Amino acid sequence: MLGRKEAPQPVPSLLLAGTRVFKFKNLPDHVQGEFVKLAISANKHVLFWRSSTEESEEREADAIFVDEVVDVFIGCPNESAKPKDDARIRRVFAGTFTAAACVFNDCFVTVMYGRDFVNPHSLVFLTDSSEMAKLWSTELRRLSLESYTDLKSTFYYWQRLISKVQHTMPSESITVKQLVDAIFPSARLKEEKKHLEKSLLKHVPILKEKKRVTQSLLDDESFVFTLYKEVTGRHEVEDIFKKRFSADTINSLEFRVYINKFQRDPRLNEVLYPVLTEQGWNKIAAELSIGDRLNCDDFLHYLVSSHNLALRRDRFTLKEEDMHKPLSHYFINSSHNTYLKGRQMKSRSAVSMYRYALLAGCRSVELDCWDGPNNEPMITHGPTHICFCTTIPFRDVIQAIAETAFITSDFPVILSFENHCSFKQQSKMAQYCKEIFGDLLLTDTLPDYPIVAGVNLPSPYVLRRKILIKNKKIERKADMRRCGSSRSVMVNQQSTDSGGTEDEAVERSVTRIYIGDSYEADQILSSANNNNVESSSPHGSIREKEKEENDEPVGTELSDLVNYMRAMGKFTSFVEADTRQISSEMYSMNETKAIDLLKQHAERFVNHNKRQITRVFPRGSRVDSSNFMPMVFWNCGCQMAAVNLQTADVPNQVNFAFFEQNGRSGYVLKPSCMRRRNIRFDPFETDKVENVVPNSVTITIISGQLFNLVSDRKLSTYVEVDLYGLPSDSCKKLYKTRTVPNEGINPIFYDKPANSTFKFEKIILPEMAYLRLTVMDESQKMIGQRVLPVTALQPGYRHVLLRNAFNRPLGPVSLFVHIDVQDYVCDAHRDLVDALQNPILAMNKVKALETVLENPTDFASKVEQNKRLLEVLESIGKGSPSSEFSTSVDTTDDSFEKEPGRLEKQASFDKVSMSGFETDISTPHTPISPISEYSFTKSASDKKHIALSELVASKSDFYLQQMVVSMPTLEKLENHPKVSKHDKFIRKKYPRMLEAVAGFGEHNSYQLIADDVRAAFDRSVIQSIVKFARDKNDALHSVIETERKKLQKRIEMTHDSELKSINKINQKSRLEETIGIDKRLNPNEYRRISEKYVRRGVEENRKLQSIRNKRISELNDQVNALKLEANVRMEETIHRVNQIFSK
Repeated sequence: MLGRKEAPQPVPSLLLAGTRVFKFKNLPDHVQGEFVKLAISANKHVLFWRSSTEESEEREADAIFVDEVVDVFIGCPNESAKPKDDARIRRVFAGTFTAAACVFNDCFVTVMYGRDFVNPHSLVFLTDSSEMAKLWSTELRRLSLESYTDLKSTFYYWQRLISKVQHTMPSESITVKQLVDAIFPSARLKEEKKHLEKSLLKHVPILKEKKRVTQSLLDDESFVFTLYKEVTGRHEVEDIFKKRFSADTINSLEFRVYINKFQRDPRLNEVLYPVLTEQGWNKIAAELSIGDRLNCDDFLHYLVSSHNLALRRDRFTLKEEDMHKPLSHYFINSSHNTYLKGRQMKSRSAVSMYRYALLAGCRSVELDCWDGPNNEPMITHGPTHICFCTTIPFRDVIQAIAETAFITSDFPVILSFENHCSFKQQSKMAQYCKEIFGDLLLTDTLPDYPIVAGVNLPSPYVLRRKILIKNKKIERKADMRRCGSSRSVMVNQQSTDSGGTEDEAVERSVTRIYIGDSYEADQILSSANNNNVESSSPHGSIREKEKEENDEPVGTELSDLVNYMRAMGKFTSFVEADTRQISSEMYSMNETKAIDLLKQHAERFVNHNKRQITRVFPRGSRVDSSNFMPMVFWNCGCQMAAVNLQTADVPNQVNFAFFEQNGRSGYVLKPSCMRRRNIRFDPFETDKVENVVPNSVTITIISGQLFNLVSDRKLSTYVEVDLYGLPSDSCKKLYKTRTVPNEGINPIFYDKPANSTFKFEKIILPEMAYLRLTVMDESQKMIGQRVLPVTALQPGYRHVLLRNAFNRPLGPVSLFVHIDVQDYVCDAHRDLVDALQNPILAMNKVKALETVLENPTDFASKVEQNKRLLEVLESIGKGSPSSEFSTSVDTTDDSFEKEPGRLEKQASFDKVSMSGFETDISTPHTPISPISEYSFTKSASDKKHIALSELVASKSDFYLQQMVVSMPTLEKLENHPKVSKHDKFIRKKYPRMLEAVAGFGEHNSYQLIADDVRAAFDRSVIQSIVKFARDKNDALHSVIETERKKLQKRIEMTHDSELKSINKINQKSRLEETIGIDKRLNPNEYRRISEKYVRRGVEENRKLQSIRNKRISELNDQVNALKLEANVRMEETIHRVNQIFSK
């Protein structure tokens, strides 16, 4: 299973040497193919095959990457029909290649591979025995899973790329052309290929000597690294090395000091996360072939190696000690409409989608069950005459789930049934589940976890390798009473009680019946939600019509298989759920209902999800199978945010990245604020979360590498940086770099800090914060992306490997960045923290301040400042917090829980007591905890929405609030040289054309001008005018963006200026007010004054920040309005010119 730290097993020598197999082509239609020698490379990077005939020795071999293997199984592809000429295949191979007595289908091995989650490629091989087929299947499965157990480096993927070249060469010698073709796969980039070929021949002389350039040379890591350096150039790394070390070479001690100071998170516990020692560096140096002194090449080699990953490995390994909490304390990787390969109409259903979902780590899949022919239940999206989706047999799906449920993860799989079947076919469903799943199916409750009020759900660890069915639990007595009920009642039960909820029934009916008109569907759905439509309303009659011959009630056999996943009806109130206290009762609801609950009862929703499981699914009007952002519902503790895995959108990418944590087990432990009963948590919190230290993240985008590997044309690219998390933490579509034109190998995005360094000042819940980096080309097409958990980020210079839209690795395609992650320190405390970290520098600042102030209070201020600083330094490890501010923390749940990696013990220098509050000072980035202005009985709402108290400074109006921030009008912007040049050009080339277009249809005089234009030019001019209109519009947008940046910079400068002024005034006022107060004789008064100014500074800073954000938002609104107006004018110009020449 993924996540376990087991030593990698060696590949059997037989598979390294290669075995003779028959490789098929187009097996379902024609029995064609050839005998090949199939083998695995010694470094486990590639699976390759070469024709085994003598004349094929000079032919290139074929290969695939082992880590791109999605699925391996014995037999032919599930989606393919059996070979039409099965008897012929047997005649050809039985007794000659395969053993005559073997089960023929057991000799087939099917390999599904590729970067496309929905439509991977397939390879079908025929081995000479079932034992050989089993060996190949087992080993390929193991090797593909091993590729997920550890994070990979940039250099790993470069070696993998070169390994494919090495094992597909037709002869022992390699050529520069073969290397260049691997780096530039596109035949369209001829110039780039020529340039790279010349560069390699110039800088890697060995490539000129054909006899020395053999396959074995590509096993030399030093040579492979030389290729990487010469291909990518990496001049930006040379600049960094020279500026950082001011020398051409450095010794190992200097480098170790640099690593420990700048490339290591200082917040980490040095016992759990040791600093780099001399012995540790010697091992790394030997592995990377680095000598006693390091040069720039060695520095680059280290940066791209596995010793300098952008993310901490421990966040991605399975922590079995964390798997013992109740099931409701975890986020669960969940799929919606698992069977679909595309949209919800005219789409294919596929058994393979269940295999792919489970192998990707999904732990909850959906089965939409309907009556099928021959008394065989089927899975599809609805009646075929309404949805036009293909069907798949229920039995085949159950078989696929049984085969793949616990390959990737041992933890429980939940089958979410949406059941529309008759009693007879429900009985068949229950029979298949029991027969095929066997002991894997949990049919009875566990003795230690009875389903009674107040008892928690069992843990994922207790439920290992168990399959749970989510469905309505129907009592037999109730069923007997329903037997005599009317048909409409039975239909109502079948459509709602059988598997989902009433919300699901409404959603499904809207999707299936009104699928042709999304607007109408939205209206109907809204109406249904507003009027609390039951299943027996409009769609109920249609369901009744569909099942008019089914008089049976809901099947009890299927109901008896339900235990800890009892699907309830429509959610009514939290009061009812809190009264019942039954943990196994779970609610499913569409995203609209969940958002309503989140808006109206956020904290109650969070508390409900501490005990019971909530499943949220996309609304029915998403007929394109698009997804909601799952983070919205994770933020309020919803365990199952079901996404359409077949859709490659941003929510799906966030979902994939989120569940990479914890060894891809499919279960991620929720933050303690969403689990512990004694902690109140509001998802809309804007200031702080109890017992959580906020983070600050700064990322600088420096350069990109090898984008050409995933593109067939010249690229002009830029990078977008977004943050997803709590609403107050999220930041989308705000940060992006400059565009680098026509550079796909090593584009340099770093221009100046304002354009490439992006800071997220305060992230109040880092555990739920995810940074997304997206590389886009100028046509808005995504080149690659990566979603990174903030808590896993490592500081310093790092390479971020990019992935495609389905979150599959793109090889060595990467971004080179600099990351800075710190614990957040508010401005009011920053000077004090700096003083604790560097007391000598603090004393120098105090002296400088004395010189500047030069007033009669200087002497008293100096004595007071020095005395306070000395008291602070002397109190390290001795003081304790004032009883007035100390609180007892209830540790009944999850006692002594700490974030892995946080400093737990640091000799006797643990805490410092100062001014009545306690703070860690053991690491340079740990902030002082802010003093709470309110008692601990205050609600989060009170804390959030209270106005400025009487302690806030009298200055309530800021210049930032009053300053005029106004974009120029569109008329003024059109006079800009970049825009007006387009008008001048068109006036010169097509006289009077602009006047005709501007006034067409308004006055007779303009009609005459239009007549003259038609007479002077023919219709071919339309294309030129359309191009002119679009070019002018693009220029307008560019000018608008330039003006926006100028105004935003003005806002930022005004904000920073006022902030400095406020801090200086507060500092001076505090010094003046504390003159004459003896801290020893009157400590309470001294502390009161200090706290007053701290709170004043915090409130003023917060207000100023809010004003800044509001002004920027207003500016963006103006910008969007101008762009919209420009677009309207462009469309109007195009429309009018078409009208002129249509007459």
